[in-house]
Amino acid sequence: MSEPANARAWLRSVVSVSGGRGFVIQSRDGQRLVVTAAHCLTRGELYLPPALSSSDTQERTYANLLGLLGAEQTIWAECLFVDAVADIAVLGSPNTQELWEEAAAYEALVGASVPLVPGRLALARERHALQDGTVIFGQPVAESEAWLLARSGRWFSCRVRVTERAIWISDAAEGIHGGMSGSPIVAPNGRAIGVVCTSDGVVKPGQPNINDHREGGPNPYLSANLPGWLVRRTRLA
Repeated sequence: MSEPANARAWLRSVVSVSGGRGFVIQSRDGQRLVVTAAHCLTRGELYLPPALSSSDTQERTYANLLGLLGAEQTIWAECLFVDAVADIAVLGSPNTQELWEEAAAYEALVGASVPLVPGRLALARERHALQDGTVIFGQPVAESEAWLLARSGRWFSCRVRVTERAIWISDAAEGIHGGMSGSPIVAPNGRAIGVVCTSDGVVKPGQPNINDHREGGPNPYLSANLPGWLVRRTRLA
């Protein structure tokens, strides 16, 4: 399947984050933030910042964390939100007073991007008919085609199954490999609905390599795993 028509614009939303990636979104007030996988927050090893109640924002600021895809990571960012269980983080500008040069560099990076619009899928309860004719309803789910960004910078298709809390990927047209963590999961309408965080190797006919991962989950679902303050400030469609 060929790349979607908006592939180039989607690519301009994606940035490099440590050993993985992130993507830029924009709030209603124009603030540009980077969504990524929590496990991309590294200082030699996974480093989770202290609670936001801490007055020292520098403890939540990561030096040389961001960069253009394929370029050196020289841009600083402050962690505004992290959920280690869901494996999602939101990054923003460093303190504009204490780190004004670093803040200006962050704004230049995200300002040159084309932000993705966060979205969601319409969930419906699964119907299950028992042998006696009784119909029971399962959890709300949705299934859809979606797009992932390969390490080469090319978009490829997959299937997603979405629940109220997470996204499972299946039938990926290409392998899901290391370095893709933090990439957006993009719905057919061009909305970012999730974050690539985990994958599994499954042996199938024509795919004998167990390391050729074509599915995976759970992955963060933006409408469920973004912080409430950001959901309220973002156009989820």
